[in-house]
Amino acid sequence: MSKIEAYNILLKFIKSRNKGQKKLDVVLIWISLLFWTGRYNKALDYVDNYLKNRCCEELYFWKGVLYYFLKDYFKASEVLERAEAIDAKSAEIKYFLAETYILRAEIEKAESKYRAMIIDKELNGLGLYGTGCCLMKKDRVDEALGFFNRALECAKQDYKIHILNKKGLCLLAQEKLEDAYACFQECLKISPGDDSIKLNMALVLSKLGNYEKAVEIYKSFLSKNPYDLTAINNLGLCLAALGNYREALEYCNKGLEIDPINIDLLGNKGYCHYKLQDYKNALDCLNEAEKYSKDDIILLNNKALCLMALENYDDALKLFDRVLQEHSSDDVLINKAHCLIKKELFQEALKCLDKVKNKIEKGFDVYVLQGICFEKLGNNEKAIEYYNKSLNA
Repeated sequence: MSKIEAYNILLKFIKSRNKGQKKLDVVLIWISLLFWTGRYNKALDYVDNYLKNRCCEELYFWKGVLYYFLKDYFKASEVLERAEAIDAKSAEIKYFLAETYILRAEIEKAESKYRAMIIDKELNGLGLYGTGCCLMKKDRVDEALGFFNRALECAKQDYKIHILNKKGLCLLAQEKLEDAYACFQECLKISPGDDSIKLNMALVLSKLGNYEKAVEIYKSFLSKNPYDLTAINNLGLCLAALGNYREALEYCNKGLEIDPINIDLLGNKGYCHYKLQDYKNALDCLNEAEKYSKDDIILLNNKALCLMALENYDDALKLFDRVLQEHSSDDVLINKAHCLIKKELFQEALKCLDKVKNKIEKGFDVYVLQGICFEKLGNNEKAIEYYNKSLNA
């Protein structure tokens, strides 16, 4: 929350409770001046001095806001709760309480305050938006999207970008990629230079397979923010998807200079080495990553592929089985079947391939491997049948 946003909410609260107390008005003006000059502790001393003689919600409200900007969220919520006890109907106090609860990761408390604001004619948009944000944090994306759509109907122009951005993230979580892209485009019309929106757009573009455009955005962002590890990692992934493994490695190494134990970067570096057929270095990277993430199934699958490439089939099979115990995956089943074929265990490979669920999508790989198994087992009729199936997959 910016100081301008905070002050506008405060001003609304104070104006609605104008009691004509001239002395108190002077006090509030002086606190405002200290607030705008960033002298929060001085303002707190001033508030405390007047609270000795006058207990009122305006001063408690100010005190809570000052603690908020001092980032002492525990004291902020404590003081704002006192203000709410004096004025239980205030939507403004509820808003600041909700914002404070969010920063303390008390999502249920925050949501209850945001929901209570929805009946306020002027702050209902903030209440709807805040409720949506809480629901997003609870992975209730469908419900969150409904609140963001309602918030857009009553939002002021300068706040629409926040709502549209969250709406785009909801659509992204729902895999509605085209809709998410359109949402982020609308955001950029309002704020063309917003880097956070551009990064969200790059993420959507990468999921849509438009890696070239995503790479442009990530490179532009990193020219101004060279130490952003998420952008470095995502750029590396996009470059790898384009087959630019050596350039992807360069970015992985840049990221690892900043954070030598970054699991994602180590995993991606290992993948790039694997694709460049540098299996030993790939395995070294993946072993290093495994020290910090022992149960990452993607990491373990890639490590098994390296072992298989190095003809260490027994250890590769152990890893494939370990991954499959945690999560049944068609890709891992196909990898395991390939490894079993390398060991000439053709019947076991066929049993493994029978477990692949999505044969429509994975048909070509499955049918080719089944054809190889039947051919090696001397069943040429079956082999021809499955090779033909692979041609039509």
